[in-house]
Amino acid sequence: MKVESAPDIAVVIATYAPNELLERTLETLSACEIPDTLRRVIIAENGPEEVGREIAKKFVDRLPVEHHFFPNAKKCGALNKSLDLLGDELIVYFDDDVRISRGTLKAYAKAAEGMSKGAFFGGQCCVDYDEPPEDWIVKFLPAAAVGWAPSSGFTEMKESGALGFNWAAFASDLRAAGGYDERCGPGTAANSDEMNIQNEMLRKGVKGYYLPEALVWHYVPRSRSSVAWLLDYKRKDGMGKGIAAADEGGLFCLKQKYGSWAKLQLCRLLLMVPSGILSRDLRFHSQIKVQRLEGKLEGIRLVEGGMKKRAVPPNVDKALAD
Repeated sequence: MKVESAPDIAVVIATYAPNELLERTLETLSACEIPDTLRRVIIAENGPEEVGREIAKKFVDRLPVEHHFFPNAKKCGALNKSLDLLGDELIVYFDDDVRISRGTLKAYAKAAEGMSKGAFFGGQCCVDYDEPPEDWIVKFLPAAAVGWAPSSGFTEMKESGALGFNWAAFASDLRAAGGYDERCGPGTAANSDEMNIQNEMLRKGVKGYYLPEALVWHYVPRSRSSVAWLLDYKRKDGMGKGIAAADEGGLFCLKQKYGSWAKLQLCRLLLMVPSGILSRDLRFHSQIKVQRLEGKLEGIRLVEGGMKKRAVPPNVDKALAD
């Protein structure tokens, strides 16, 4: 929706057991070109103990920082509770392990000028490695571990893809999409939380846009580019997509369910081929597919077995009426 004024901006950073990486994130955020419309920087801490308040206090003279502790809410729960605190702002999401480029906030503010809803934005992502992954595995790693830049310039996104540690959406659109799915995300057995809510917004007619000027660097420890981590990630990613497919139901879910089952059998057959015949890359690709497809089928079974999505978040009636 087009409006004459620029939207207010709120930055939300979810964190669990924060450490010096959160401090680094806030340091780089405070060094950004700050738009006049930035109103709030919410540190949404979840976990068994509150440890991030002292870190947040270090920046109150440079940023409109506020710390909120949501015990054991998990990431998506903390994001939903933060959404409940907000009005109609454009929410810019960062994680507690990114470095933020100086022009990133201004890029989001400029892209949203004259809007109040109907669009979300994904920024460019690069990586900070503790130790670069082995060359052979790079092609299999997700965008969060290798970076994301789908085009060289500003472009419309026809499908989900904006990474959860550098993207922005209007609060009203997030509420109308049902908020974050608390069955997914860090702290659960499923991933694909941001992708699922982006897909829901796209289905509702919200447009997605890629902003190359909105740049961050994501910290990737060695453990998050290993074989074991990648296989676990793919299974969780599949489960998140299975949950979303089961929620949609109908013919779409049936196609996903039986199509995934058929593909899974083919991949299992491939893995029975002797190592001397099947290349390492093809074998590993098949292992990844098995994990992802098993996860998807498990996600569908969980929903069919009665796993429910959270209740419609507060203010959703207002969001739908606007």
